[in-house]
Amino acid sequence: MRFEDILQISPYALTRDDKEKMLTARLLELTEYHKKNCSKYQNILNIISYEKEKVGSYKDLPFLPVRLFKERELRSVSKEDIVKVMTSSGTTGQSVSKIYLDRVTSENQQKTMVKVVKDFIGSSRMPMIIVDCPSVVKDRNMFSARGAGILGFSIFGAKKIYALDDNMQLNINQLNEFLEKYKNQKILLFGFTFVIWQHFYKELVRLKGEGIRVDLSKAILIHGGGWKRLINEAVNPEEFNTRLKDICGLNSIHDYYGMVEQTGCIYMQCECGHLHASIFSDVLIRNPKDFSVCAPGEKGIIQVVSTIPESYPGHSLLTEDEGIILGEDDCPCGRKGKYFKILGRLQNAEIRGCSDTYAVDHAKKEADKDAHTDGNVLNRISYLVGDKSILGNMQSVFTKEIFDTVITEFLNDVSKELLRSSVAKSFPDVISLGFWLRKASMNNLKKKFGYTDNNIHFGRGVALHIAPSNVPVNYAYSLFAGLLCGNANIVRVPSKDFPQVSIINNAIKKVLENYQEIRAYICLIRYGRDSSINDYLSSMCDVRIIWGGDRTITEIRKSPLLPRATEITFADRYSLAIIDSDVYMEMGDKRCVASDFYNDTYLTDQNACTSPRLVVWIGNHKNEAKEVFWKELHSLVEEKYHYQPIMGVDKISQSFLLATSEEDFGNIEMLSHRDNSLIRVRVTKLMPSLMDYKGNCGFFYEYDCENIMDIFEFCNNTHCQTIGIIGNKNLIKPLLFSGIKGIDHVAAVGHTMDFDLIWDGYNLVDRLTRTISI
Repeated sequence: MRFEDILQISPYALTRDDKEKMLTARLLELTEYHKKNCSKYQNILNIISYEKEKVGSYKDLPFLPVRLFKERELRSVSKEDIVKVMTSSGTTGQSVSKIYLDRVTSENQQKTMVKVVKDFIGSSRMPMIIVDCPSVVKDRNMFSARGAGILGFSIFGAKKIYALDDNMQLNINQLNEFLEKYKNQKILLFGFTFVIWQHFYKELVRLKGEGIRVDLSKAILIHGGGWKRLINEAVNPEEFNTRLKDICGLNSIHDYYGMVEQTGCIYMQCECGHLHASIFSDVLIRNPKDFSVCAPGEKGIIQVVSTIPESYPGHSLLTEDEGIILGEDDCPCGRKGKYFKILGRLQNAEIRGCSDTYAVDHAKKEADKDAHTDGNVLNRISYLVGDKSILGNMQSVFTKEIFDTVITEFLNDVSKELLRSSVAKSFPDVISLGFWLRKASMNNLKKKFGYTDNNIHFGRGVALHIAPSNVPVNYAYSLFAGLLCGNANIVRVPSKDFPQVSIINNAIKKVLENYQEIRAYICLIRYGRDSSINDYLSSMCDVRIIWGGDRTITEIRKSPLLPRATEITFADRYSLAIIDSDVYMEMGDKRCVASDFYNDTYLTDQNACTSPRLVVWIGNHKNEAKEVFWKELHSLVEEKYHYQPIMGVDKISQSFLLATSEEDFGNIEMLSHRDNSLIRVRVTKLMPSLMDYKGNCGFFYEYDCENIMDIFEFCNNTHCQTIGIIGNKNLIKPLLFSGIKGIDHVAAVGHTMDFDLIWDGYNLVDRLTRTISI
């Protein structure tokens, strides 16, 4: 069906059945067109085994995650045909989507938006106030969603002014002159939600206090984007409308929903407060767990489809927004089609879109300003165990000998506290820590790592531990290793509020009541990204331990150390599991095996470096073993794992990134085990770069191996850390003795995270102590 034919239809005239028939024909046509003309899109369809014959409705067509446009150049026309590149408004440090438009797609976007908006404000052009600054639209060939929105809506303005200057200050004199000149006419205001609130509404409030009032009672406001930031300021849509009406008399206010990846197909808010899908587009709500279509009234992830995109495969997209369908064909405003409500961003999704990004950058500038005006670094730190005084005096604390008796007694008492805690029993990682801290375990460590050279071995002094933000218990092992080695310890705990952190910290605080002499050796803190705090803490430590991966290491290393201070860094690593299918099929309690694998992976959302991300199958019963193994694991995941909506989006995104990479991983097939809680991707070629596309929360690559040396290249990399194994370890000895650069640890599945004082190839006792030779 030609888009020109669709343009002849009134934007809200079709009922459900007629619209579904039209959308199915057009979107199926676009899918086939992009499959033929965009090789990356074709690769994506191949990985999910797409078959045109199985499509009964546009609801059955595949969708792309919107974030894919940040990572891949997706276009279905030649570079010579591109007339414009649209970008999303990424915040500082974020990549941006790039949308490639040819002349036809660009013109159809404009025509569509005109037809949609005219249905709400009429066809007459009006004097227009753009609540933004003119510099946003400087580059017409490549501009952001914010700039595109301004230019797109400018077509409805006869005479236009920008209400703000390039410093985002309200030009009140120009505004009043414009309002006076057109006081007898209806005026159109356009802007992005946060910009309007922060730089227009708040300034009008200030001016009102000075006796200056602006009358916009005859104006129509169209705005969109930026709600996340306003929600943080306790401003919802109803409050937004009420405040604007009170301060300047605005009565006609229309929010809209849209994105740069589908420019033109905007979803306007009617006079009843509902967002509407026109005939040019539609909204589907997907169940986060399995991506099935939700019924009206059920919340889920928003999928948007558009009949416009011909220059790029953007006709069916999965957003990272949550929403709900309120109804269809029966809105009191009289418009046909679906009407819906946006509930917000998925938790942990990036802030993106029009004015959202400006809001984030604005907030960051304000926070940086506050940091520079507060001279006392210690006051910007949250103290979980210990306080400002303990932290400030830590450099004067005497070091202890390694495996000090009082320290080991203290750790044994912490162990007892954890193991008898009824709350801790719900967290296997906390219980494992409790067992590791037992006196018998400490004695074994002393036998293994204690020195017998007649020299004296003390701690280095102050140890600064930067723990990973996404692994709950790691910080505690790092702390206790520092204590065993005789150091005073400052530990930056995970920023995420894990329940395990509270359980462990409460146990430490309780036991410290009986060990007053150890209080000076422990300070557990939390703080945001603050270079001045990093500088302060780094300047007082004798050894710095950074667990946070490559980016964290790079950032923390900007803070200099003392000349004699040392550093231990734990860079990004990856791990794998090797399963002998013959051995596995002979094992009796396969539920127990699934539990062991679950603890190695799902317990930390696969965020631990030791968590297997690749499963290598060996032996003669691979297919049979896979069927049983994944079924048992999925059953356990269903029972125990807390699934979050963003996880499915993350997994499909990683799969599609792999499918569209330039590297050859052989035949790739995405395999789901009934739902998104467990996703497998089969590859037939292995190389270390596969881990550039690693996922988490139940995302596994699979590889069938005939000879253990087939995985040599994958393991011959310093980033390869741990092998978890089901089977005889002798099977992998040829690999281990081949001279590979990777693999520091081999453990049975279920024990890959068992902590030891040799970690990542480091002997922590050697690195955390100093020797007095006598």
